Amino acid sequence: MKLTINLILITSFTYLLSIPATNECKKSFSGKWKYERFETEYIHVERTLEKQFEYFEDGKYYYEFNIEWLSECKYELTYIRTTSPVPAAIKFGEKLTVEIVEINNGTMEYKTVFRDLEETGRMNRID
Repeated sequence: MKLTINLILITSFTYLLSIPATNECKKSFSGKWKYERFETEYIHVERTLEKQFEYFEDGKYYYEFNIEWLSECKYELTYIRTTSPVPAAIKFGEKLTVEIVEINNGTMEYKTVFRDLEETGRMNRID
């Protein structure tokens, strides 16, 4: 019986350790990030809890978004302005939803829904 209880406790503890620390997304959210699939010199992201700026061409141009938190790990980005001469695929005032799947050790895994498209990716903290 004691062996069974110990086995249950060990299994439960291992399971709890495997769950990402998603209840602290906002705590690790702000800062300077880069998408894994782009070079930092080409594009990087700077965020606060209220704003997101995506800088292109080594900071020459940016796209600006407002952030509205829906839960601790899910938020909406609303596209509000740009300095880029190249139009974005998103229109001013349009929203996309981002869910942070996991965030720890300077890496963020996310899922984005825009219109009918869903994308997953990873970002790394660079500040």
